[in-house]
Amino acid sequence: MAVLTTTEASVEERSLTIVKAAYRVMSRRGVHRVPLSEVADEAEVSKGLVLYHFGSKDALVLAALEWVLRGTATRLRAAVEASGDPVDAIRAVVAAVWRNPQANRDFFRFYLDGVEHQTRADGFESLGATAAEIIEGHYAEILSTAMSTGSIPKGDPKDAAATMRAIVEGFFLQWLQRADWEESHPEYRQRCTTAVLATVGAAV
Repeated sequence: MAVLTTTEASVEERSLTIVKAAYRVMSRRGVHRVPLSEVADEAEVSKGLVLYHFGSKDALVLAALEWVLRGTATRLRAAVEASGDPVDAIRAVVAAVWRNPQANRDFFRFYLDGVEHQTRADGFESLGATAAEIIEGHYAEILSTAMSTGSIPKGDPKDAAATMRAIVEGFFLQWLQRADWEESHPEYRQRCTTAVLATVGAAV
């Protein structure tokens, strides 16, 4: 494992500070409504420093999306490691994705902005592949384990992971449109869990 120099570490830390600031303001106000100057203010740096680290707003948005997706992957791994059996791991992963109302609302609005931007802006082609690698990759791992132990019927883990992702994101889209999004969060988490388990053939 490479050891970072003090300068390299400080550059990396500053970049992460800017990425976190971008996520905070853009998830609440929208990617298109937030100028780089506002991200700089949130990060307590100059706009020039933001551009020095990322070069453009699009590059910063991509970095923030990847950061939050990898944070999700870390939670998924922890959920799997803490579970008792493969089917419990599937339940735990869905619960880890449905964290809490505000966190989910912030993430999914930011994520949808990124997906929308992907269809309109050059340079965003990597978003779909990154999301698939990070999210579907982890889903495929737990589904593969469940299949190998006989906990769910055998099949193609990658196909099952893509379907699982579609179910999760579909329920998020429905939930996000609810006026009572805070109160209805547990209901949608449970409905999503039930749908995922039924689809992969696990006992509900």
